[in-house]
Order: sequence, then structure tokens, then C-alpha cells
Amino acid sequence: MIGFYTPLLALQAFCLYHAYRNQVEQRWYWFIVFFPGIGCAIYLYHNFYSRRSIETIAEGMKGVVNSNYKIEQLEKALRFSDNITNKTNLADAYVTCGRYDEALTLYKECLTGFMADDPVIRIKVLFTSFLKKDFEATVAYGEELESEKRFQQSEERAAYAWALHHTGKTERAEKVFQQMDSTFTNYRQRIEYCKFLMATNRPGELQRKLQEMSEELEHLKGPERKFYRHVAREIRELQTVK
Repeated sequence: MIGFYTPLLALQAFCLYHAYRNQVEQRWYWFIVFFPGIGCAIYLYHNFYSRRSIETIAEGMKGVVNSNYKIEQLEKALRFSDNITNKTNLADAYVTCGRYDEALTLYKECLTGFMADDPVIRIKVLFTSFLKKDFEATVAYGEELESEKRFQQSEERAAYAWALHHTGKTERAEKVFQQMDSTFTNYRQRIEYCKFLMATNRPGELQRKLQEMSEELEHLKGPERKFYRHVAREIRELQTVK
């Protein structure tokens, strides 16, 4: 199947595959999907800036070529044993390859019986709908999940907020972002809030929020500060945007 991909789609597939394997922040999924050319270039620079990492890129491209093999194995496992674990594993793999419709079908098939209200799978449905740019569906799933504690501070809730904005419910979107705007936590969601302030043309509020987050990060020590170094870098980037 990879032979039919355009070079850009192959690069996008590699970036999504690498992001999935390395459990990167979800902002990268959105960046790669919505801005495939620039997004992939920035992602590669961000993750493979050293000369030594060129070998890692080469190995990663092999992973893209072999990703179809992985999917075939997951499909075979599902045919052998039709259970929720195999369905969600395959659906997750479909998402990384941009096969959102197939992923959604499998996720929804899992929402039956005692799993009908499972918040983890419902959140996966919401985020996959967002990646598919089905904002109306994203909003509908988000409204159903709002009472779920697991969802209230999740990174996927930022996708719900963006979907509200994209469907003309900007005031509600801001309330959702504000509910996740807690000091010394939720940095991914708060970065998205900053982008929302930028999108709604509020430079003063944007710069105040960025400064607040930057000062918080200055107080972090050791491993925790290192863990959030990507957040600090993105804050600096946003502070320079005119």
C-alpha cells in the first residue's frame, strides 16, 4: 500500500507513526494532521535535530513501510479473536495512519454491553472525530462526556473546545478552556488556550497568559523542568508571534 502514497502522505504517516510510538504530546498530532507540510517539517526538526538522529529517521521510515504489516497482523488478530482489546488496538493503529473512518467504526463497535458507557473509548471516538474534522460530532461526544471526571482535565477536552469554536460556539469554547486553566498543571490544554486567544485576536490576554505560564515553568526543578522543556519552547515561540 505504501507504494501508492504521495511523498507528503508518506512523510505525514511517518510523523504520526513516530508520534504514536513515542507517546508525544497530542498537539503534534493536530499539527501534523492540519498542517502536513509545515507541521511535518517542524516535527522532524524538533525531534531529529542532531546528525546522529539521521539514522533514527531512516529506521523510522522503515517503520512506516512496515506499518502496513503491523496493521495486517492486528487485523489477523481481530479475525482470530473478535474482542474489545483487539478492536481498540487495531483502531489505534488506524488512527496513526489517518484511517479515521475505519477507526471510528471499530471504536463504536466496542461501545456495547457493559462497555457501552466506557469513557476511555468514548474519548477516543471524540478525538478521532476531531482529527477527521467532524466538529459537529466532536461537540456531540464532548457534551456527553462533560460529566466524566476522566474527561474534565484531559488533553482531548481541548479538542472539544476547539470543535465548539469551529461550530460557532466560541463563548462556550472559552469557558471550557478556562475550566482547564489551572496553575502548574494542564500545560498542553493551556497552550491550546493560548492559541485560542491568538485565533480570536486577543494579543494582550495572550501575552499575559504566556508570561504567567513561563513564570510557572521557571519555578520547576530537575526532571520536572526537563519534562516540560517542549512546553517552554512552544511558549517562547508563541511569544514571538506578531
